[in-house]
Amino acid sequence: MLIKMNSELFCKRLKEIRTQRKMTQLDISEKTGIPSTSISHIEAGSRKPSLENFYKLIVVLNVSGDYLLGRTDQYSDLGTDPIAKSIQGLPDSEREMIEKFILSLQKA
Repeated sequence: MLIKMNSELFCKRLKEIRTQRKMTQLDISEKTGIPSTSISHIEAGSRKPSLENFYKLIVVLNVSGDYLLGRTDQYSDLGTDPIAKSIQGLPDSEREMIEKFILSLQKA
């Protein structure tokens, strides 16, 4: 059995998640070390990311690799936790603020 990647879906989802996170290609570049031109090529489908760059993208975008590859329609493996599902769509700045708040509650 030959397994094929749906490159078109990968590109579409990568760009959707990036824009949903309110990040530019330059933002991604600065956080991953991947040149912004490479990110542009990856989103356009003219280049595929290396395994290392794929890992960097899913970490920075806080998204499941399976989602980007089209193997699932869930952004991440959050199970049924409604709070976690709500947080995943927020921009980085808001997620960081929530994380700081949670950490402050844990210290109290």
